[in-house]
Amino acid sequence: MKSLLLIGTGLIGCSFAKAARAKGVFDRVVGIDHDRAALGHARDLGIIDAVANAPCGDHDAVCVAVPVGAIAAKVREVASRCTGPVFDVGSVKGSVIDALDPVPPNFVPCHPIAGSEHQGPLAARTDLFEGHALIMTPVAETDRAAVDAVGAYWKAVGARVVERTPASHDECFALVSHLPHLVAFAFIDTAIRARPLDQVGNGFRDFVRIAGADVDVWTDILHANATRIRPRLDELMRALERFGKAMEQGGESLEQCIESAVCAKRAFDEADH
Repeated sequence: MKSLLLIGTGLIGCSFAKAARAKGVFDRVVGIDHDRAALGHARDLGIIDAVANAPCGDHDAVCVAVPVGAIAAKVREVASRCTGPVFDVGSVKGSVIDALDPVPPNFVPCHPIAGSEHQGPLAARTDLFEGHALIMTPVAETDRAAVDAVGAYWKAVGARVVERTPASHDECFALVSHLPHLVAFAFIDTAIRARPLDQVGNGFRDFVRIAGADVDVWTDILHANATRIRPRLDELMRALERFGKAMEQGGESLEQCIESAVCAKRAFDEADH
């Protein structure tokens, strides 16, 4: 009987456990979480079989699904006790690896490129990772057998496994994930302060959807990757200034700005499909 220790019973961790059980990767899942309500929901839903108060070593693998700022401490706590692989699901890799130093050989840093604005075990889905990328960022100290084992877990739940360096991962997701969340948070904060939002359309709802994300998770992500997000934010602010001036001028200047953006979006859509 293969056993998984799940530390953190949020959306990503519970979706992995649920999918891995459905695919026969693990037969038993034991959960740990300081959020007793989430832990209770995970057990009631059958996502976990049992609750533990502290990590122990009698598991085949450990999934650390806690906010980025807590990952290193949890990995350090369990890696020496578990002979099998330990992996996380955090959106920032460099800060975790730097905090561990040295990185335990059985730890495989991971980031599934899947999620939802919904939170907790009640939102967990067995199909959450199907067709989505799973980024692994092993370092020199990482044992190759652990990388292969963790990669097999993620492939079993439908993910496409890709390896990158921690630095290239963090640089990429500063732009494609972290900055959009930061902008969505700032925009909805601005909008709600300006007036009651009783007359909005789908464009508004689409734009602010990700602003409903988990507060603890995104507080840690934005702080941990701030040095890479900030330059992208500065670029965006310069672009907004350029568009603002073009809007005042109107005519060809504004048309060119919009046309450039629309062409870029269409090119992205074509490449994405």
